[in-house]
Amino acid sequence: MLPAGDVTFMFTDIEGSTRLASGLGAEPYRIVLHRHRALIREVLRYHLGIEIETEGDSFFVVFDDAARAASAAVEIQTALRCARWPDLGRGHGPIRPRVRMGLHTGEAWPSAGGYATPEVHRTARICAAAHGDQILASGQLAVAAGLGARALERLGYFELRGLPGTTELVQLCAPELPRKFPPPPIRPHRHNLPADIKAPVDRPEEYRVLDRSFDSHRLVTITGLDGCGKTTLVRAWARRRVRRHGDGVWYCRPGHDFGAALLQALGRPADTLGRPIETAIAHLRHRDALLVLDDVDRVHARTVETLLRECPGVTILATAVRPLELPGEAKRAMHLPPIDVAAAMLAGFCEDRGAEWTPAACRGLAAAVEGFVPALRALADVTAFGSPKTALRRLRDDPVAVLDAGGRFRAAVDEAVAMISGPARAVLMELAARSDGATVDEVLDLCRQRDGSLKALVELVDVALVVIERPAMEQALYRVPTPLRWLLCGRAAGPAPMPPSFARKLVNAVRIETGLVRTR
Repeated sequence: MLPAGDVTFMFTDIEGSTRLASGLGAEPYRIVLHRHRALIREVLRYHLGIEIETEGDSFFVVFDDAARAASAAVEIQTALRCARWPDLGRGHGPIRPRVRMGLHTGEAWPSAGGYATPEVHRTARICAAAHGDQILASGQLAVAAGLGARALERLGYFELRGLPGTTELVQLCAPELPRKFPPPPIRPHRHNLPADIKAPVDRPEEYRVLDRSFDSHRLVTITGLDGCGKTTLVRAWARRRVRRHGDGVWYCRPGHDFGAALLQALGRPADTLGRPIETAIAHLRHRDALLVLDDVDRVHARTVETLLRECPGVTILATAVRPLELPGEAKRAMHLPPIDVAAAMLAGFCEDRGAEWTPAACRGLAAAVEGFVPALRALADVTAFGSPKTALRRLRDDPVAVLDAGGRFRAAVDEAVAMISGPARAVLMELAARSDGATVDEVLDLCRQRDGSLKALVELVDVALVVIERPAMEQALYRVPTPLRWLLCGRAAGPAPMPPSFARKLVNAVRIETGLVRTR
């Protein structure tokens, strides 16, 4: 009677059997084949493996117990290696066939003396990916058999032809069996980073900053306004790191159900018991992987902290409007890119719109907005459909109207300002009125409060509303990027009209904190 429910399938065949048969001839090959079958059947009888089908040099076997199946596979390979094989007079000594094996555990129910299930096809694909003398198995078999680290070697996730999703492959190990084999001749699944429609502009200095950050941190958060290029940057950097992480690089937008989104990113099936984050953590617990979490919020902070605590081999690169404020987090606000990089970005935005302006033609315009990426995006339409010179002239005439023509620039700034405290908003307005920025001492003088003025500055730097400039041999300067100053204070450095919705937020915030702000 065939087992049902959670069963374990085994496929075996002789590597290069066609070449072996043609090289030996019919009768010598028949001797080798029959000896091989006898050895396998002897082990199967002892371990209660049920032979479903034998065709040529292959076996298809089912077990009702995964641990017995794993033991049988090891014993079969050991028996084949230790057996006395005939010397058929070919001048090469005894002829030992090299058998490859595949095992997989899954749910299956017998029908008409066999099994009609995708799990059978998965097992056959696993066997086909093995090399002679090698035992490959799925991760499900390793779990079901309770195999420890000494009994297997994890090879990673692979795409099996004709089957959806990915399958984790492990190699079963034993002291008497070889361990070194070439990689499986199938496509490894090492990342799920979305393909670029066009190559992003390289930002080598930002890549170096991230490289250095991960030398000493497991969580790095890139912050900045929406539209500043965080997603493009982290995807480009993560592609350069795929080979460094044995268990892959996985891109995820957490959304409202972090666990379900993470399982989908990892190529794992949904958790029907309703605990997807626990399933994801169990999957990642002993793995060396990089998670790229795009657009995270502080509501996700506890889950991120749990991932780092429970999965010591996992590192996380996150993008957010503001930091997560977790212990050990490295916060990296988006820098203003070099002007040459910014000009190439603007030229790329124009190319997307069908205008072939060169980076050289866009350089003056990029410099006028200091390479501030949300401003470059806002200028793309008028630059593409006019010219860089036209856009620069209009920018000089009325910068706020040009930058905020579609409302997206202001919306991104509004969102960032809504997340900061009242003192931080007051400091922001003071700094926006200073075209040359301010030193730390000057910033500390802006708001006379007992303990919050420096914290307010940190908030502004974290959300990239203020940038840090470090002139040689001088104090660092804290400055609001020029496009933001225009939006906040108008073209002039002094008081000027500002967008009504933005003004209401700032005025209300400052009114609440009037005791903390010194009149200039």
